[in-house]
Amino acid sequence: MVPLRLLTILRSILNHTTVKVNYLKGLDTLRAIASLIVVWCHIEVIKRSLSIPNLYDKKAIFFPSGHYSVVLFFVLSGFLITYLLVREKEKTGVISLRKFYMRRILRIWPLYYTVILLSYFLIDANYTSRAIVLCLSIFPNIATALGEGWPTSPQIWSIGVEEQFYLFWPLVLLLLPEKKVIIGLILFFIGYSIFPYLFGLINSIVFQNEHVGKIIYKFFFDTKFNCMAIGSLMGYSFARGKIWTKKLGNDVLVIILILLSFGLWFFRFKLSYFTDEIFAVLFSMMIVGIVSCERINIENKLLRFLGKVSYGIYMYHWIVILIVSKYIKYDDNDLVYNLKLYLTVIASTILISWISYNTLERFFLNIKKRYEIENNNTQHTT
Repeated sequence: MVPLRLLTILRSILNHTTVKVNYLKGLDTLRAIASLIVVWCHIEVIKRSLSIPNLYDKKAIFFPSGHYSVVLFFVLSGFLITYLLVREKEKTGVISLRKFYMRRILRIWPLYYTVILLSYFLIDANYTSRAIVLCLSIFPNIATALGEGWPTSPQIWSIGVEEQFYLFWPLVLLLLPEKKVIIGLILFFIGYSIFPYLFGLINSIVFQNEHVGKIIYKFFFDTKFNCMAIGSLMGYSFARGKIWTKKLGNDVLVIILILLSFGLWFFRFKLSYFTDEIFAVLFSMMIVGIVSCERINIENKLLRFLGKVSYGIYMYHWIVILIVSKYIKYDDNDLVYNLKLYLTVIASTILISWISYNTLERFFLNIKKRYEIENNNTQHTT
């Protein structure tokens, strides 16, 4: 059996077959919301670093965490890409690994490296040699865990997480049969979620190495492979047409899942343990419900536009905030200052992202079409 599966993998590398894939509604809206919340939170982070009154110091109750935006991004990514890979395998019998990796490189890397170069040359900061090597080699999350992230665009850590996950996930999807894929994802989600706490307990009793303990905790806190796994589980199950995924498309249940997910998120719900995992499960159920439900549509033209350029919004915003903060000075008038700061940052970030999408990204997206699934909409950043 194993040699046959390996032969299938080799065939998939050379596979050039195209597949029709349906548009999944609502995903652009979720991307738009998540990216704007990241911008909102990071504006407040930088205000705090400049000792300007901010929502963190005020302990605002209604203030969604940008970290859970990234959790949502991970779940969305795992869901969508797994869905597309399963549909491709169903139509052709194989997954073209060569096409998949080329799509990832052409969609993610150009903007990733552009932001690294722009932030390095535009903004003075302390870039350690180890951080430079790790970030250039798509391991920014490792640099962050070591306390040496990219100071002028620290959000790039999440890009490393996705690229590392997708280095292996298509291979696993090819090798494992359906039942083992589902069981494997569930076990991985549970095991990966528990491990940092279990290691912390063992470390405190046996090793008592505080430095290693902090690195392990930081790595697992930032490298949310488990959130991508739960998204992949939902994407796989949805693509396979599992009955329970169809039940999540019930109108009332979809509304409940949306209100519950965003309600807990916006009102800063947090437990001592497993908060990320709780949100990941809620988000994944909400995503399945939104794409399954025929009568509830959360999209409009503005949100679809913002969703389309959300990768740029996520990648450029930190540089924009740093530059704008130098020119818009705090003058003790909170309302006027925040209006000027927020409007300038958000408008500039969206404009730059739109320009980037239609120039730099469009150039590589056109090349990406050679490796793309037929009728694959631009929302599907595979």
